[in-house]
Amino acid sequence: MKHPDENPLLKVVLADEQLANLRHASLNQGLDTVRRARRARRAMRVATLALVPLLLIAVFTLHKLTQDTTKQPSAQAQRQTSVAIAQPEESGVKIISDEELFALFPGRSLALIGKPGHQQLVVLDAPARH
Repeated sequence: MKHPDENPLLKVVLADEQLANLRHASLNQGLDTVRRARRARRAMRVATLALVPLLLIAVFTLHKLTQDTTKQPSAQAQRQTSVAIAQPEESGVKIISDEELFALFPGRSLALIGKPGHQQLVVLDAPARH
């Protein structure tokens, strides 16, 4: 009896079976790859559809917050407005000029230091002791 490798007909039959197995395995591997890619695309679509409403809500909320803060004046602006609106008679404070302030301290060396509206009166000499 001949060895199976020596029989040409047997080689053809076995080769066809191996080739069929290879084709079948290759086809299954290709189908698995295509299915994985389809699942990844579907997952990406679902994630995108889930994130779009969340992003829209975040953008709307952020936009609304920035509009609310721009409509409300700052505390400093409110203070400046209230100071500008207050009448001297209503607040009980009399606003005087620089010259009137210096006249309150005759014979003293005085200076106003700072920006207008935020100045401080500085006495440059020591008071005379009696």
